[in-house]
Amino acid sequence: MEDVNDDDEAMMAMMGMAGFGSTKGQHVVGNQDGAANVKKQRTWRQYMNRRGGFNRPLDKIK
Repeated sequence: MEDVNDDDEAMMAMMGMAGFGSTKGQHVVGNQDGAANVKKQRTWRQYMNRRGGFNRPLDKIK
């Protein structure tokens, strides 16, 4: 079992991982506060059974 742990530790050291943790509730340098949550109403586009036939450009998005 110790061989497996040594191998895992060697692999983590080689990849540059010291361990895993969480930044929940901590300040992260370079992270900006706030974000834009833009609500945009969705519109539908009819692909089949259109007037003028199926093989033509789609209508413009409203």
